[in-house]
Amino acid sequence: MNELITATLNFAMAFGAIFLVHPSVAQVALAKNLTAPPGSHPPGIPLLSMGGVSMFIGINLSLAIFSTNEGFASLHPLIAALIILLFSGMLLDTDMAFRYVRQLARLFAAAVLVLHDHSNPAVLLPGLPSWLNALLQMVFVIGFLYGYHELVMYRKMTFFYLALINVLVFAFLLWQRQAPFNELLLALSLAGSLSGVLAYSRYARHKNKPLPLIGHTGIFLIAIILAALWLRFFAYWIN
Repeated sequence: MNELITATLNFAMAFGAIFLVHPSVAQVALAKNLTAPPGSHPPGIPLLSMGGVSMFIGINLSLAIFSTNEGFASLHPLIAALIILLFSGMLLDTDMAFRYVRQLARLFAAAVLVLHDHSNPAVLLPGLPSWLNALLQMVFVIGFLYGYHELVMYRKMTFFYLALINVLVFAFLLWQRQAPFNELLLALSLAGSLSGVLAYSRYARHKNKPLPLIGHTGIFLIAIILAALWLRFFAYWIN
């Protein structure tokens, strides 16, 4: 299949998955009473948690279908990190006793992304030992996760739009550099998912439908994909 068509379909699937999965997620969140605090949203529009589940499904489904076997295998460390973040977030939604586990899970996800992605630690900063490369990348990923989370909590929609612009720029640069196709698909999967979230938010508010929010877990899912793309960009730029 032509790469342009494949990339377009990849974006479209990640986008469409939000509209397909969000209503089901909303029903589960309503049944479990996983709603936003009273007074934090307009009357008659239930705002719910678990919106990150839809993003997780859309991103991974589009990558699984449209990546090549070799390309999908190269994304395994990132997908493992996404699973860790999603599972730890779901634990917190069901039992507050797990709130400290989520902090450790974020560190573990960053370690999995960096230490199992053998292409990055050895080449990002060629003048430094491999262990120091890995350590600096882990510090960057962890700092990016928490920094982006704080920015989104301060101005949620603004930084969702900025993340969308960021990832679209990455997609264009990866296309121009003829980077590995799976990296372009990763960027477009996140772009499609973010576009779907923003579009569905407007649709749900217009129709007064229950709206699953992108909460802490969803924010960290976005952040770790952006961090992985930034690491790849740094590697291309430095080398």
